[in-house]
Amino acid sequence: MSHHPYHLLSEWLPLRDAQRWVLGVIYRTQGSAYRKAGALMLFSDSGQQLGLLSGGCLENDLQRRAMQVLLSGQSKRVCYDSQDEGDVTYQLGIGCGGVVEIALMEIGASNHYLGLLELHQLMERQQSGVFELGLASAAEPPDYRLMATSEAKAARCRSVDLQQRAHRDWLCIGFRPPMQLLIFGGGVDALPLLALANQIGWLVSVVDPRPSHGRPDKFALAHRIIKARPKDVVGASWWPNIDAVVVMHHQLELDAEALQMLATQPPDYVALLGPNHRRQQALELANIQRAPWLFGPAGLNLGGEFPESIALAILSECHAKLHRRDARSLGSDTLLSCTELQQAQ
Repeated sequence: MSHHPYHLLSEWLPLRDAQRWVLGVIYRTQGSAYRKAGALMLFSDSGQQLGLLSGGCLENDLQRRAMQVLLSGQSKRVCYDSQDEGDVTYQLGIGCGGVVEIALMEIGASNHYLGLLELHQLMERQQSGVFELGLASAAEPPDYRLMATSEAKAARCRSVDLQQRAHRDWLCIGFRPPMQLLIFGGGVDALPLLALANQIGWLVSVVDPRPSHGRPDKFALAHRIIKARPKDVVGASWWPNIDAVVVMHHQLELDAEALQMLATQPPDYVALLGPNHRRQQALELANIQRAPWLFGPAGLNLGGEFPESIALAILSECHAKLHRRDARSLGSDTLLSCTELQQAQ
């Protein structure tokens, strides 16, 4: 299961009244932490867990504390400090070496599930929003506010993790629906790209007019399959929600048609599969002189020749572009240059 809030809540929704639930949310971190402020997790009275608040080292203890919340009827705040010798995380040698503060609150029909139903509905409509969670105190139960807003404002709010208003802590979280990837071309080499994107929670659409391509039995993980030429999908209701496009028909005319259609208003990421000379042929056929918006050949230089490796290279490049990252190694001093690799051999 993807840990994107949309997918987490989609799994929880049909179970919400069959069990009692506690919402766990990270409201503050200091130093290194696997998850940051705003991460959500759900604990049931039967021991079921949805989501993650750590790399797996805190969840069992959190489950025990969630049961205490259900038994007492009182919300709870928990602090895990990996630097404190008296803390369980330090004693067991777990955690990332930082401090993680988590609020645990029971949710149910009586408190409107603290807005989680509305939050899911918002993302279901492909809208971004700002979810404000008023943390429980000795004097007040937890509360919430939810506002549909622009994606830009939601992204800005996400950096404002914790605010204090009227003697209450409010956690402000910007949410947006899952990323949407469109694949032009439903050949077998698109399957690994579909599978990887699906695994990280993206919604994937596949467009291909050819009867033998993009078959539903092969592309069961796709969010939607459209049997149409590229030029025929521009006016679709879902088109404005597309964040990224990969063109991989392996057919020059269809590739050129897709590029011609995308040139007027390209999404944040557009990639074309194939070598440089193939890229040039497609652009010439599409009568496009310059295409600074086009990533082609598609993908990062990760090595590997199989469809799975190519899919990983493409999705890595796409992920970095959509999240405004440079795709460099976080531990770049450990990477070997080509010269160093040759010397090592």
